[in-house]
Amino acid sequence: MNKQKVFITGISKGIGRSIAELLNQKGFEVTGSCRNPEQLSDKIPGAKYIPLDLNDKYSISKCKELVGDIDILINNAGQSQIGAVEEIKTEDIRKIFDINFFGSIDLVKQFLPSMREKKKGLIINIGSMAGSFALPMYSSYCSSKAAFQMFSLCLRQELKQFGVTVVHVEPNDIKTSISPELIYKEGGPYENLAKTVREKVKQKMDKADSPDIVSRLILKIIKSNNTNPKYAIGGSACMLMFLKRFLSDRTAERITMRMYGLK
Repeated sequence: MNKQKVFITGISKGIGRSIAELLNQKGFEVTGSCRNPEQLSDKIPGAKYIPLDLNDKYSISKCKELVGDIDILINNAGQSQIGAVEEIKTEDIRKIFDINFFGSIDLVKQFLPSMREKKKGLIINIGSMAGSFALPMYSSYCSSKAAFQMFSLCLRQELKQFGVTVVHVEPNDIKTSISPELIYKEGGPYENLAKTVREKVKQKMDKADSPDIVSRLILKIIKSNNTNPKYAIGGSACMLMFLKRFLSDRTAERITMRMYGLK
């Protein structure tokens, strides 16, 4: 049997690297992307690396030329940001959306025609629990991930007729080396709030689960013949998603603010 070809965005570290390592071990033909592969000193043996900038349409189209047709696309690359709406430049918000949302859409468009023609393929979009829960000082990140979630669910329904499966995965409290960009004005009205939220995030990361639990879920999804539209993983993710069905928006807001040290 031919090896299944998988392309994963953002494999230099964190969740992306963990997925790439596991699938490589399991015999998949793994190609992954990062901004500057030539600068990596600890590449995964056997995996192929290509450059990709999700802010650059030419880079995305070039990526398809380098990778070729694939069986599985895993959209993992992303960026986070902490800051108040009032103080974040609109162009910086657009940049987050380009990476977390529009760039991944453009990438899907590159690989989708061949999957549709073969009537076979799997697209796994890795979002965040922040796409289901509003968090203070995370307006740009949460909204980009919420948009990505809805994109995945809509795309899943569109592609069922062509034999292409789309799954959305929402990690929660996963330990990675990726730090959110912290934006605030020195001495400004949001400085204390930004620092409080950032400190709470650091505390949560100290207790967070390993990215390996996400990679094991990805492998399970790949092997499944009957996937769910959406999966939550990490920390108390499953409990939070369950409770969200029954909590009022006001109660959920109160709990979230308390978790981040706010009244």
